[in-house]
Amino acid sequence: MTPRTDHRYFLPRHGLAFEASWPRPARTRRGWIRARFYGLVFGGPTPGSPEEKVNPEALVAAVDLVEAQDIEAATRAFTEMGYRVTVRALR
Repeated sequence: MTPRTDHRYFLPRHGLAFEASWPRPARTRRGWIRARFYGLVFGGPTPGSPEEKVNPEALVAAVDLVEAQDIEAATRAFTEMGYRVTVRALR
């Protein structure tokens, strides 16, 4: 599984939505230009992105916790990887 910036899971048994999002770095104009140049010249993941920072095996384990509907353990696992987690009620 490839780490992305946003992961959303719906847990209807609990009536909850589990959302994990990667915090966007505050970039200056110069930082944005450098990141864009890096992407054009070298390709691949942007430095500081979850594709570069998150271990895919740890992500699979965290997703398994969500699928098992162990919300507290999944929240801890995603938080330890660097994601911001929000659990909210389904509308």
